[in-house]
Amino acid sequence: MKQNFLLFHTVVELSAIVIAFAVFIVTWNTRKIIDNNYLYFVGMAYIFIGTLDLLHTITYPGLHIIPGTIYYTNQFWIATRFLEASTFIMGFWFLKRKKVLNGDVTILSYCVVTILLTLAILYWKIFPVCYIEGVGQTHFKITAEYVIIAMLFFAGCLLYSSRNSFSASVFRFLMLSLFFAILSEFCFTLYVSIFSLPAEIGHYAKLISFFLIYKANVETGFTKPTELIFKDLKDNEEKYRTLTENLPELIFRFDRSFRCLYANYALEQFLSLKHGCYTGMKLSHLGFPSSFEHLLIKMLIAVKQTKVTQETNFDLNEGKYANSFSIQVIPEYGLEDHEGTYLVICYDITDLRITEHRLMELNNTKDKFFSIIAHDLRNPFTSLISFSELIYKNVNRLSPEKIESLAMRMNDSAKQAYILLENLLHWSKMQTGVLKPDLQELDVVELLNEIKHISSSTAVAKGIEIKIEELPSARIVADKQMMSTILRNIIANAIKFSYTNGSVVLSAYDRQDEVLFSVMDSGVGIEKKNMELLFKADSSFSTPGTQNETGTGLGLRLCREFVEISGGSIWLESEPGQGTTIYFTIPAQGVSFNKDISV
Repeated sequence: MKQNFLLFHTVVELSAIVIAFAVFIVTWNTRKIIDNNYLYFVGMAYIFIGTLDLLHTITYPGLHIIPGTIYYTNQFWIATRFLEASTFIMGFWFLKRKKVLNGDVTILSYCVVTILLTLAILYWKIFPVCYIEGVGQTHFKITAEYVIIAMLFFAGCLLYSSRNSFSASVFRFLMLSLFFAILSEFCFTLYVSIFSLPAEIGHYAKLISFFLIYKANVETGFTKPTELIFKDLKDNEEKYRTLTENLPELIFRFDRSFRCLYANYALEQFLSLKHGCYTGMKLSHLGFPSSFEHLLIKMLIAVKQTKVTQETNFDLNEGKYANSFSIQVIPEYGLEDHEGTYLVICYDITDLRITEHRLMELNNTKDKFFSIIAHDLRNPFTSLISFSELIYKNVNRLSPEKIESLAMRMNDSAKQAYILLENLLHWSKMQTGVLKPDLQELDVVELLNEIKHISSSTAVAKGIEIKIEELPSARIVADKQMMSTILRNIIANAIKFSYTNGSVVLSAYDRQDEVLFSVMDSGVGIEKKNMELLFKADSSFSTPGTQNETGTGLGLRLCREFVEISGGSIWLESEPGQGTTIYFTIPAQGVSFNKDISV
């Protein structure tokens, strides 16, 4: 019986040792591609676990390979199981680390520990005695077995909490391996003789435990590498697929026959069917607008022929669609050319194109204004330079009356330049959003009288009378400087287009929650086709006055913007030869308004 058990023990242990060495060999040769630090660490440690198990085998009583009165085999058993349980626990610390495990350091560390344990048992003889002939297991041995069981149970808890780091089959194999290791240790707490039945059952459980480690580390590593080595890669693929599915851009993949291999969820917002219905359909059957479809086919053909990424911007205005896209068609090639696919990414740049178009309009308007102003500024400054030079060179020969006349004309030119520059300053502030209304209550009577006084000098010089009629009882809420600019520009226009000895009539009326202002002249009037051009921001329409006065047309456009910012509206009525009346409204006191003041 003793010889049979000896043979049984030797066969079981050598089988376990072979498995342990096989686990190490596979782990070592796959260390550059294995991406699970737990399996990497455990696999590296198993050559040393197998080495200690080999020493446990050859020191077994009856083999007489290493003689002695101490049962070294039990000491090696405890040392090996402690090392194995510690390995199962420490592996989870490396599992949480993103950095790849250093295999050389791991081997060196385990080599040192294995040598120290071997010396402690065989040479220094300081390892506690575990078995006494005729007595059985020592208290240290039994206590150590229970400690190892607790360690293995703790490793099982850690494995369960980290189950998402393993494929389902690997997790199952590792959990079962820990179960049979615990069963093995429990059996070895029960026997009295090392040749007893509990010892035999314990060896069976250990063999099963090692076999399950083999299933997890060796067989799974060879037969199911995608589940073990590339599990993280699969997780990343799923993560990036989810990201692609939820991107707002249209993303497609076509094969060489232009059949749809993939389309993301954004397609549902663009076409009518569910995005999954398009898989396997040809591009011409997907239901794209014809212009969009023709462009994609053209780009795919170009990529297929040149193997170079194609990019373009496309404005889709067809049927219910009004979109702008930035389209990329990217060639994708596998190991063989016939496996090539094409990735199509369509970025919706509709808002960007609208903003770009608006900026171009604003820039063109700005260029046009500056061009007009640069031209019109030359006139008053040319007059100032000419008249001042004439006075400077002929001051002793000119009569006082002539000097007075020249000075008056210089003054008119200076005023013209000043008004133009002031309007330009206000307009530029409007465009940048710097100019904001300082709202206050204003008395309409005082406001009109003040503007009449300011404009009287220009009117008197041309022989025109300014009258005020129909004053309201209500007060308005507005910015005083803006109101002065509005009225001053409108009155200046009325004087400009009025004939000598004519009149300009200022009026204001109460009208519900606002005050209606009007400035009426008896001048040349405006043709109907030109009336709409006066207030347009992109128009440079301007005509000379009754005495050939020039202008830029900027003043009335500035008036429109100031009136709208103040919460009102502006318009005009005119007939050629019968004069013009310009109307605008301003909110009355007690009325609030909310206007976007950015232009």
